[in-house]
Amino acid sequence: MNFEIIINTIASLGVILSVIFLAYQIKKNTLAVKANYYDSLNNTNMEFLRQLVEHRELGELMERAVLSWEVLDEDEKRTSNYMFIQLFRHWENMYYQRKISVLDKQFWASHLNTMIGYYHHQGTQEWWSKRRMAFAEDFRNFLENSERPVEVYPTIKDLTKEKI
Repeated sequence: MNFEIIINTIASLGVILSVIFLAYQIKKNTLAVKANYYDSLNNTNMEFLRQLVEHRELGELMERAVLSWEVLDEDEKRTSNYMFIQLFRHWENMYYQRKISVLDKQFWASHLNTMIGYYHHQGTQEWWSKRRMAFAEDFRNFLENSERPVEVYPTIKDLTKEKI
C-alpha cells in the first residue's frame, strides 16, 4: 500500500512539473512570436520609408498628397493612392494586433501618434473620404472617432520652416 502512495505521489509531481515546464515553454514561445511580429512590423516600416528615401520624388509626392489630395494630377493621385493604401493597411494591421493585445502599450502609443497625426492632415482626409470603404469598419470608426491633435503630425515642409 505504501508503494502505491509513493508511486502516485511521484506520478503527480511528474504531472505538475510537466505542466509547469509546458507553461514556461508556452510563455517563451509567445515572447518569440511577439518578437518576430515586432521585427516584421519594423521591416514593414523600414520598407515603406526606404521607398520614400530611395525615390525622392515619392517622398515629395507623399508630402504633397498629405497636404492636399485635390491639387494632384491623375498620375500623382494614382501613385499616392497606392502609397496611402500601403500605409493604411500597415496601420490597420497594427490596430488589430493592438486589439488582440499583441502590441505593447508604449509601442502602440508611439505609432498611434504618427497614425492619428497623418490621418488628420487635409490631403489625407480628402483621400480617406474616397477610399474609406476599402478598410474594415471598426478600423474606420477608430480613425474617424479619433481626436484631432492640437498639433497635427509635422510634414517635412513643417519641419524645415524657419522659426522667427
